[in-house]
Amino acid sequence: MRAIYRWLLVLLLTSVIASCSITVPYMQVDQGLAAAADAMPVQGREGWLINQQLAFGSFTTGPVKRGWTKGYNIPFIVRFSGAKEKLGFSLRNGSGDQAELFCLGKLREIDLPVVNRAFEVNLKSTDVFTCAISLADQSFEFYSENLNQNPRFDAPAGQLKGSGAEFSIRPVTSLENGQSSWSTTALGYEFWQGNRAIAAVETLNDGRVWINPALTGQQQLLAAGVAAALLLRNSLAEHNDDLL
Repeated sequence: MRAIYRWLLVLLLTSVIASCSITVPYMQVDQGLAAAADAMPVQGREGWLINQQLAFGSFTTGPVKRGWTKGYNIPFIVRFSGAKEKLGFSLRNGSGDQAELFCLGKLREIDLPVVNRAFEVNLKSTDVFTCAISLADQSFEFYSENLNQNPRFDAPAGQLKGSGAEFSIRPVTSLENGQSSWSTTALGYEFWQGNRAIAAVETLNDGRVWINPALTGQQQLLAAGVAAALLLRNSLAEHNDDLL
């Protein structure tokens, strides 16, 4: 009997040591961006969702509202009363500048032509996530699709449009050590202007954000807002049947 107890104790200790030696995987970030910007760990992504707030670096969201019932004075938002996923939150930087974001996902099929008119893109997927961003009396729009799909088959795509600030997103599927991830969804996204990465968000684990400090204050706030929205959005994978 004592031999069995000793064997169980050894097995338990071996399991504990093995679990402690496991390293947390991180996504690979563009070398130029990693050299210019420090990684900002995200706080507030996990846990209680009521009055949830995110914080990373000098950026902090206000309490996140989900499933609002009243309309907002933003042209494309008020059209989507049937959208199943709705996020609303403010985002401040360390200088006190603020952006307001209103995001939608889990759209009904009947809503998709409206998205097409709002963003002037050709929709090929019902896996759509969109945001309207208000900043300093200016309006910006972020559109993305296929965020829940396997990037090896249906690569996620997204773009932010607005006066003086435009960028596209690219999925990241490689780990920090250069190996390809076996994940069926992207590990995060890099934000690109032309041929350079200006920001990135890691959506696995608790999350991390990179923003090139050479960007203007407005561009940094917009990149931080899109990063926060991507961190907050719920998975649509379990609800694809609701979209058909």
